[in-house]
Amino acid sequence: MRWLHDRSIGQKFFLSFGVILSLLALSLTALLVYLSRINSYVDRHKRITVPAIVTAATMQRSAYEMNLTLHLFLEQVTKTGVDEALARLTAHADAIRQSLQLYRSTHAARTHPILLGMLNQHQRLDLADQEDQAIAEIDHALKELNGLWGAALTQPQAPGTTQAATSKADALIAKLTYNLDQLVAAHRDIDVEMKIEGDLLLQQARMIALGLVAVLGLVIAVIYVSVNRRIAKPLQRLSITADRVAHHDLTAQFEAWPTRDEVGTLAASLSSMVTSLREQTAATARKTKELEAFTYSVAHDLKGPLREIEGFSSLLEKRFLEGGDAETRHHIDVIRRSSLRLTHMIDALLKYSRLEQQDLPRQRFNVLEMITTLITDRFSGLHGPKPKIHVALPFADLYGEPVSIRQAIANLLDNAAKFSRRTTAPTITIGGTRTDHERILWIQDNGIGFDPAQTDKIFGLFERLHHPQDYEGTGVGLAIVKLVMDKHDGRVSAESAPGAGSKFSLAFPERAEIVVERASPSPLSPA
Repeated sequence: MRWLHDRSIGQKFFLSFGVILSLLALSLTALLVYLSRINSYVDRHKRITVPAIVTAATMQRSAYEMNLTLHLFLEQVTKTGVDEALARLTAHADAIRQSLQLYRSTHAARTHPILLGMLNQHQRLDLADQEDQAIAEIDHALKELNGLWGAALTQPQAPGTTQAATSKADALIAKLTYNLDQLVAAHRDIDVEMKIEGDLLLQQARMIALGLVAVLGLVIAVIYVSVNRRIAKPLQRLSITADRVAHHDLTAQFEAWPTRDEVGTLAASLSSMVTSLREQTAATARKTKELEAFTYSVAHDLKGPLREIEGFSSLLEKRFLEGGDAETRHHIDVIRRSSLRLTHMIDALLKYSRLEQQDLPRQRFNVLEMITTLITDRFSGLHGPKPKIHVALPFADLYGEPVSIRQAIANLLDNAAKFSRRTTAPTITIGGTRTDHERILWIQDNGIGFDPAQTDKIFGLFERLHHPQDYEGTGVGLAIVKLVMDKHDGRVSAESAPGAGSKFSLAFPERAEIVVERASPSPLSPA
């Protein structure tokens, strides 16, 4: 079996098919051998049994005609009539003798070794003996009849002597007829034995065919079990492990392949690759944590000086509020607003960093209620024109981490309000769709929109499409939205066109824990 382990998969399959084909060839050969034997017995039956019975019947007919001729000319006493009768009787006897010689040379059981072996196997050699005895008795009767006919032709018989010769001839013909009947009976019994042998051969052929089919089926079953155990199941486990690795489960271990074939080499390579990937991932994770810690530390340390800059700029602004020139007051205002904007950016960066390091435990929650609360909190104290908000969700519940999802929805609502506030009738629509695999929540506004070519850019960290003096912001809000969706194994997308508003969609994977509740569409405007 060690030799088999070192073979390639192609060689193993070739060997398996070779074994199956060899068994098929062996099966066909055995069947052909037995069919040839059956055909041989059928041929012998045609060449021996049928002609033998025909020959015996011919001899019976000649004996009958001999007996008939004897009795027809029994009363004829003229020399011519007797001579004619004796000549006919002699001719019948010669015909029987010729048929007997033909039977003995071509049809007798002892002239065919296979037929005699069959009788010996069936323990019916008595039929061959019976046949030989009948042939010997027929030959003896023919010799006596020929002697009787010869004597009658050469010597004239007195009436009393003729009567005695006729009686003797009757007895010999009766003996001849009896032995011919015995010969026919013996050969019919031999024919029965031949048919029995043919049936036995046919039954043996069936049994051999069934046995070979069973052996072939067993070999195929053994090959199937071996292939299933040594190739299919390990391949299935290899596929499952590879799928786990593809889904970022680097704890998966590739088991050692039982043989040194192509798949064994592949399994070893995959195991080595996963080990290397695991080490690289661990190293990357360490560096990422170090970088996140460094970012958090730097951002936290920067907030102190920024607060001092903001505080001193406020004092300077108050000092120069009544005195000083306008340019000085403008520069102080720029310093204060820049420090405030930088502080907000650092706060957003810290929020992003904390979210990136967190594991988000998921649960079922009512997203419709969350949206209603957000609208109230965000827009109830808003100064100036307030957007009209429509909520029409086809579901009420989501499965996820509520706090992070609330932050993502809040960022999208803030953006929708910010970029639609300069329109004559700002409107925000919150809706959703549901498929077999996910639930999609979308927020649409009628604001300024953006170039669709910039779609991928807007989800980057600190990426902005407008100047801070036109629209305030840190450039982190949409990056947080994308991070939240990534942590939920979902996706975020945006559709927009300049001057046509924007539509942001959050797609959450469908979960069995979600309870489906359809919320009726209802317009909701902040108070």
